[in-house]
Amino acid sequence: MTVALIAHYLGPRLGIGQYLERLLPPLIEQLIGLNIPVKIFASPNAFDKTPALQKLENYTKIVPFLDYSPSKRYAWVATSFSTYCNKENVKTVVWLSNPIVLPWHPPTLAVIHDVNEWKNANKYGDRLKTALRSAIYLDASIRFSRKIIAVSKATEKDLLHFRPQSNLKEKLKAIPNGADSPLVNLKSVPVQMPSGPFLLSVGRIDPVAKRLPEAVALVSALRESSGEGWELHLVGGMNTTTQSAGEAFLKSIESLPWVTYHGHIPDNELAEWYRKASAIVFLSDQEGFGFPIAEAASFGRWVVVSQSNEAGIEAGGQAIIPVDSQKPKAGAALLLQQLQKPNSPVANQNLLTWEATAKAYAEEISGMLK
Repeated sequence: MTVALIAHYLGPRLGIGQYLERLLPPLIEQLIGLNIPVKIFASPNAFDKTPALQKLENYTKIVPFLDYSPSKRYAWVATSFSTYCNKENVKTVVWLSNPIVLPWHPPTLAVIHDVNEWKNANKYGDRLKTALRSAIYLDASIRFSRKIIAVSKATEKDLLHFRPQSNLKEKLKAIPNGADSPLVNLKSVPVQMPSGPFLLSVGRIDPVAKRLPEAVALVSALRESSGEGWELHLVGGMNTTTQSAGEAFLKSIESLPWVTYHGHIPDNELAEWYRKASAIVFLSDQEGFGFPIAEAASFGRWVVVSQSNEAGIEAGGQAIIPVDSQKPKAGAALLLQQLQKPNSPVANQNLLTWEATAKAYAEEISGMLK
């Protein structure tokens, strides 16, 4: 009765990679404590980019097919996945991201991170591609999964709004991602920092989805209204689907000496940037959770978020400053007003830790085996 956790993503360790890094160690521990045999089916890219998977090597089997192109990966999962599970003695499957669930597969728990395919018809280049992704990852999961986990209350709300079927309500449960960050416990390292105030942006360099031009406009408004030399520092990588847009955005800001792109940096350096930032900016309004928001709150930093981003408001607890991303002057005024207050924000103690999240996952998985 082995359970297989499927861990895969393409490109650098961004949202899904961070989720796997945080969730897998306590989840494996919880399942072992329940005497549930477990394996991790990991893509080569996920294994190479996720230290937690490397530490869990004894439980992990590399599955090259998971790194195939979307069409080839779907073809393999559709035709060969059940046979592969039988060979590995896997009786229950947990897709931790981008689930592909079909009726002839073993009983499946699917984790849904967001429903952007339903929110934005052109999210993946055109309506046809987006509709296909919706059918493969979202609609099939709703129809064929035994259980579904949403990574936030906001994602649960979106799922029920776009697909208000009674069978979804019966199998859906929101288990919010942990809001604690192990980065807080990393030792301080020397990193060259700006001498003046700055906003830090952490995440994928996707100018449209992450509202990066709006972040630039916000810092420009801060410079103008405060008379100080505010800067914007960008940390993160790019994935293949938005690389051209990301590169074009970086080209467009080359003339701005107060905007700096640092690329993907080690965790100990990222922790130092969080500690020293005046505030964090994360203006995306289409997030399923928002890791940088939760991490910033763990460091006691204010986070400027889009007032339309319900998941971000959920993840940030007391640390968020919601703004209209299209009104940079008003947003700058709100931030400056908040920074004048003597106390830093306190992380919301009502949010789950990753240990609690893993325990809730393990209970759902255990329930499927009875």
